[in-house]
Amino acid sequence: MSAPRKLISGLLTVGLMALAMWLYTFKPHLEDKEQDPLVTSGRAGAVVDNPDFSVKVGKIDVATGIAKSSFLQQKAQVMRSLGIFVIVHLEIKSNQKPFQPGDPKLITRGGVSYDESGRAAISTPNGDFQPMLWAPATYVFEIPKDRLAGARLAIGESALLIQLSAQTEVDLGLDNGEAAQLLSHASPAYALKTT
Repeated sequence: MSAPRKLISGLLTVGLMALAMWLYTFKPHLEDKEQDPLVTSGRAGAVVDNPDFSVKVGKIDVATGIAKSSFLQQKAQVMRSLGIFVIVHLEIKSNQKPFQPGDPKLITRGGVSYDESGRAAISTPNGDFQPMLWAPATYVFEIPKDRLAGARLAIGESALLIQLSAQTEVDLGLDNGEAAQLLSHASPAYALKTT
């Protein structure tokens, strides 16, 4: 190989490497929000539809303790909360195929989200919800007393990858006055029904 050819080959190699490094800076940057599910919003008392499932929040109860009767015990066991229990009664139906909800969350006004109460004695709805059949569900959350106003319920699919999946957020309609009224009438031993 002659000297001019080596020089041209070397310059071309360096130029292609510089071009490759420059193009590498244009790689797509994924942001957290791009991985979020598709959210449909609504209010308590109304049917909130998305393509996969529908939700209707019916009643919200507040308690400082939950009474859970056992098969072997005569007296109900009362579980106390350091904050409050928020009991959300709703109905769910699938719109296309059997639907199993993922982990529901209670999201507060400040954006803090709470999972269902992790207490083993409190059973949670499990199983599939069938197409076109409304079925009841009850979710229990344990939150601080000052986080009730402005809370909303978020329910999504139980898929492994939730990108572009359906999620519903329901505003529970609890302003400061309604939250204070619920808190003033909080049950000390709410009887949780077992199914």
